[in-house]
Amino acid sequence: MLTLPLLALTLGASEPAVEWHSDFLKASLLAKAEHKDLVVHFRADDSLDRALDDPEVRKRLAKFVCIRLPMDYVYKGERMISRYGFADMLGRPGICVVSRHEEALPTHDTVISAHPQVGSRYSWAPGLGSRELCIILDLPGTATLTQRAMIYAISVHPEQPRSVWGAAHPSFLAHASRHSARQASMRNQHHANLVAAIQQMGSEAGEFLHGGSEIVAESWGGEGLMEACYSCVDAWRHSSAHWGSLSRQRRYFGYDIAQGANGVWYATGIFCD
Repeated sequence: MLTLPLLALTLGASEPAVEWHSDFLKASLLAKAEHKDLVVHFRADDSLDRALDDPEVRKRLAKFVCIRLPMDYVYKGERMISRYGFADMLGRPGICVVSRHEEALPTHDTVISAHPQVGSRYSWAPGLGSRELCIILDLPGTATLTQRAMIYAISVHPEQPRSVWGAAHPSFLAHASRHSARQASMRNQHHANLVAAIQQMGSEAGEFLHGGSEIVAESWGGEGLMEACYSCVDAWRHSSAHWGSLSRQRRYFGYDIAQGANGVWYATGIFCD
């Protein structure tokens, strides 16, 4: 007599509970107190509701504090979507992640993922569905907005480049950040001194590194962050040498992208076997 009710209870308990908050300040304070990042759904319609209710997405969302805001939500006298911190949402509905899990991180209280629901000139770049949301929610929690954007752009490419299947090592992410910023400041796409870079990263990692390689690219200019990332990935796809390098499974990797004063974005990928 108890078998079916107990089975139903067990199945119900296995479903992760996701609470969608509606007050930004309360949700933000809760995320900090629970050492979790904050997922913000800027909602204009129900187009993302089914993907957000996917069991695999819900499993990941249970590790975050989640808030759903209408597009006209006002915070401290200003529309939330128009606040500077959310600039990469381009004023559009979509999903973003705010770092709140560790106050000591340099990314604390900043947006570390921004995915507005917009189209792309690149036919392979997908819209937001359950698979894409899972990728966003699985991105390295200590990486920056631009690093996570590059990793995401590579991860969603239909040919599934395997370099991002390795570990996003802090030293490799730091090199990608430094060199992307260097290219942007010089407004010139170029490689770093790879031998010196690998030696420095090996010293930082406390181990011998081998099989190092680096790829760089620049966008067309004037794009938003995610479109610039797609642009650089697409450029790499049209070079057999670059694509071969980023397609291989690697032990460690790092990606980043930075925008120059000329509006062009400069990307760096660095790996070792």
